[in-house]
Amino acid sequence: MTEAGGSTRVEAEIAAIIDDSYAALSFDEGGEPDWARFASGYVTGAVLALRLFPGDERIRVFDNEGYARAQMRDDLAVHGYVETPGERSFTVVGDVASVLQRFSMDFPDGTSTPAVDIFSLVRLDGRWKIVSVVSDTL
Repeated sequence: MTEAGGSTRVEAEIAAIIDDSYAALSFDEGGEPDWARFASGYVTGAVLALRLFPGDERIRVFDNEGYARAQMRDDLAVHGYVETPGERSFTVVGDVASVLQRFSMDFPDGTSTPAVDIFSLVRLDGRWKIVSVVSDTL
């Protein structure tokens, strides 16, 4: 849904930022995410509140650097990891937006866990940036 002042063009711009974030997190075995690319879609000081892996007992709150450190635990680099975006819905009001994004956490052992990210974005100097993301598994 796009509110007053929004358009499908704006939704496409926002979707591109979010899709690039997922692409930056995905990597083959022996690699790691492209953290610089990932961070480029976020404002400095962005907040990420999420359950890193399906078995985690609780939601944790991170900045981008803390998230990068925590994401690479348990030898994840040895195996690889992919996040696959699915359905999404938008709310855009002027220079702020919210996106509810379904995605799957895909592991090399063949397991896949559905999850949802809820992004808050702001348009700064003509470019959309992620301010926060809250996430949990479904």
